[in-house]
Amino acid sequence: MSSPDGAYTLPDSFEDAAEKCSRTVASVLESGISKMRVDFDTSAGDITYTTLRNSLPIARVLTLQLAQKLCVGEDGQPRGRLQVLMPDEGTAALIAREWAPPPTVRPACIARFRVPDDATACLVVAPTALDAAALGALLNADAIASGAVPLIVLNPQLVDMSTGALGLEGRALIKRMASELQDVFVLQTLPGAAITRTYPGNFAIWQEDRAAPGGFKFVRDDSKRPSAFSVSEELMQADSAAPGFIREIGQFIKGLQRL
Repeated sequence: MSSPDGAYTLPDSFEDAAEKCSRTVASVLESGISKMRVDFDTSAGDITYTTLRNSLPIARVLTLQLAQKLCVGEDGQPRGRLQVLMPDEGTAALIAREWAPPPTVRPACIARFRVPDDATACLVVAPTALDAAALGALLNADAIASGAVPLIVLNPQLVDMSTGALGLEGRALIKRMASELQDVFVLQTLPGAAITRTYPGNFAIWQEDRAAPGGFKFVRDDSKRPSAFSVSEELMQADSAAPGFIREIGQFIKGLQRL
């Protein structure tokens, strides 16, 4: 699936999307950008898919790729460790057991985490509103602030989903992340639509269209990140006469959700 000029593409499988995501993160690291955000959300707005659950498949791919890139020297010997930070101790223990990561990967809980001297990068997975203070402290850490240790934040969800509330600490952190973290890869599915970005390109908006190749058509691009609400509202207004616009998402998204 691509735009008419071929400038933008929509992945057609989890493997395709994951490969593009990991390749983009590696390229951005090589360019010297040390603080970045990745949004890989294929839930299509389905609240039964928790952000953490939805994040684990791509987190595993990024963990293995980053560990290979950052924690193995030219001589093939291990150097340093990738810190993979989860919202809770239980999930950190689970991935340490089920992923069987190499010794160069250290799963941990973000709460009270301190950047160790042997850290080569920190991958923060699905931080929530409860993690706002810990994530803010991580951004303040000397190694992170100076860029000596890269920081990748995957699928942050800093709004309290049970209440829809956003406290002062969360507001300040979201504003800070917007100014300090580069949006390097975005794959966000919505009911009947998707938003994508591969740095340094613009954000691309797609609409479900069963007549289009792959089931989606390119709508437009934007240099600024559009909100999910604004995209849904825009497409609903533009296509309000079409029956069933908000309907079951296409086969592409269904395949991603099953992973």
